[in-house]
Amino acid sequence: MQLVPSLLFGISASLDALPAGVSFGLRGIHVRLPQNLFISLVALLGTCLSVGCGSLLTSRFPPEISRFAGSLILTLWGVCYLAKGIPGILRGRQPCSEVDPGTAPLISAEHPSESLTTAQILLLSVTLSANNLGIGLSASIAGLALIPAATATCICSVLFLYLGNRLGRSRLMGLIGGLAEPLSGVLLISLGLIQFFV
Repeated sequence: MQLVPSLLFGISASLDALPAGVSFGLRGIHVRLPQNLFISLVALLGTCLSVGCGSLLTSRFPPEISRFAGSLILTLWGVCYLAKGIPGILRGRQPCSEVDPGTAPLISAEHPSESLTTAQILLLSVTLSANNLGIGLSASIAGLALIPAATATCICSVLFLYLGNRLGRSRLMGLIGGLAEPLSGVLLISLGLIQFFV
């Protein structure tokens, strides 16, 4: 029964990669595959670290208490994401990018896309990895296994960063990044409930 919780965890933990990819795409910056893989591997290390620490903590407490605590924390994380994301959507804000889509550079043969700099790669890697620490710790305490969770996180991170970067080149599709936080919140709440009741 680890497939669905792990998939939910992977999606919710990696959704930040979608607006990040959209943001770079709107600025005409292309996230190349080796860069994408490096960023996702760093995020994977953050997930493994947090889930591993959570497993050590659960061994010190009865399973029922660990599962309840982890599920509660996951649910609270989800509520926080919803609280952060919904007001922005109601105000018509676009948190996915600081760049106005109307001024986004056009990608063409005459204006080829730029590539991520080393500083941007490192910053994005650390940011996405840090986002997984608290969520991974909570999910592990709730009973999520390391290997399925880490695999789902890595795959989803690569996928979302790639899709976001592609979508960011479309001015209309750039708006999708604004849904990342509330959607992540819904997924985390669902994951918390699944881990508690299943």
